[in-house]
Amino acid sequence: MALEPEAPGEARELRLEGLTLAVAGGVLLALLFGAFQLGRMVERWNAPSRSASSTPDPLGNVEDSTAAPDKVTFFDTVSGSGKEAEPKRQASATPPPTSVPPPPPSSAGPWFVQVFVGRDRETAEDVVRELKGKGYPVRTEVVSEGRSGSLYKVRVGGYPSKEAADAGADKLHKDGQASTWVVRSGT
Repeated sequence: MALEPEAPGEARELRLEGLTLAVAGGVLLALLFGAFQLGRMVERWNAPSRSASSTPDPLGNVEDSTAAPDKVTFFDTVSGSGKEAEPKRQASATPPPTSVPPPPPSSAGPWFVQVFVGRDRETAEDVVRELKGKGYPVRTEVVSEGRSGSLYKVRVGGYPSKEAADAGADKLHKDGQASTWVVRSGT
């Protein structure tokens, strides 16, 4: 590394040559390797446990693999049949918030609040479990789209009127569902 003498008003020049260049390159490689190793360590901490017994995680939480998960049923809109989904087990760092469940719709009406539409079945199952845990009357419809696969629609309700479904959508939005919209059955 060579520093040229600085005269008043002149810019300084910094050159990396020889040993200085080797040291700077080594420091950069060491930082990159450390970041890579830290990422691997965090990934291992966040990976789900593969053993059948309870396993503590780095934060002290314990996963109980013996607890019975909620059942999720998918409805095929073409055949009208339902099929239970395979449960997915997860550790819970905090207990679910205690909220007053909304009153169930008074009758099986045609209005629903749709909270999820997508092709990812696991995400749909997660949304259904979360809403069932909070006491919502929830169902999932599966729409087959040929080669594109299936589309999963998670809906809450069976509300008798659009106004009741709008109130249910407001409650869901306040309860953490960012995207809610009211639909009439058959849409």
